[in-house]
Amino acid sequence: MTHYAVLEAGGTKFRPAIVDASLGIVDQAWVPTTSPDETLGACLEFYSGHQVAALGVASFGPLVVDRDAADFGSVAATPKPGWTGAPLLRTLADGLGVPADIQTDVEAAAVAEAALGAAQGRRSVAYVTVGTGIGCAVAIDGVPFRGRNHAELGHIPVSRIGDDPYPGRCPFHRDCLEGMACGPAIAERWNADPATLGDREEVWELEAGYLAQLIRVLALGFSPDVVVFGGGVGTRPDMAGRIAAAAERDLAGYMAGGPPEVVTAGLGADAGVIGAALVARDLLEAG
Repeated sequence: MTHYAVLEAGGTKFRPAIVDASLGIVDQAWVPTTSPDETLGACLEFYSGHQVAALGVASFGPLVVDRDAADFGSVAATPKPGWTGAPLLRTLADGLGVPADIQTDVEAAAVAEAALGAAQGRRSVAYVTVGTGIGCAVAIDGVPFRGRNHAELGHIPVSRIGDDPYPGRCPFHRDCLEGMACGPAIAERWNADPATLGDREEVWELEAGYLAQLIRVLALGFSPDVVVFGGGVGTRPDMAGRIAAAAERDLAGYMAGGPPEVVTAGLGADAGVIGAALVARDLLEAG
């Protein structure tokens, strides 16, 4: 049976895995995200015990996704120390010696949720992850939308809600969406681990209000059928409902048919890995 090498590359850990042709996970590991040499070396060591036909990568961004660029598949400017310019795809492809391709983690998750998760049967799907950072991608008919670069909607400007005094934590834009609403921003604003904030209405209503501003951008810019939320914050049991209600208020009746449906990721923590496997499978099928 054909096996794929897949990688979900995250800001705090990498998850190399072996996936079979039916998209079942055969083996996997978790590698701390340290330096590129150390982290990618550990991933290649994991793969060395397996025979694989192709490699699919779903990675944190920003990434160089221009196939004509000499540094295609490399990490672009990032606050993660040592990773700007890291040749992520080339290092792994050269080490494995198999066909390889890459998408951002949210692009891969959007495709996976459309194929097998909470957005099955929907043509236009947006996927948002809210955790250490905020990432977003749109997939149309199973293909990620891209222009010259991939989307970076976690860095859209947002309007400050009420008298929120928090200055924001994005090192590039300070009070963009990610700077105001990612997991570390919640922790810093409330001086507590988000996991301990439980049912405090003021915490999650404020969070939903910021995330609803992304729904407005998605609704007006892409008009997706559904927006799927993943990540540690995005998959809180009550978040999809809170965000949907806030988005309805935020759009103020402007959109015909109202805002897109807002749902929780159906594939949970496996969306990136399954998405990466689909990248590898499609690469082989394309020849």
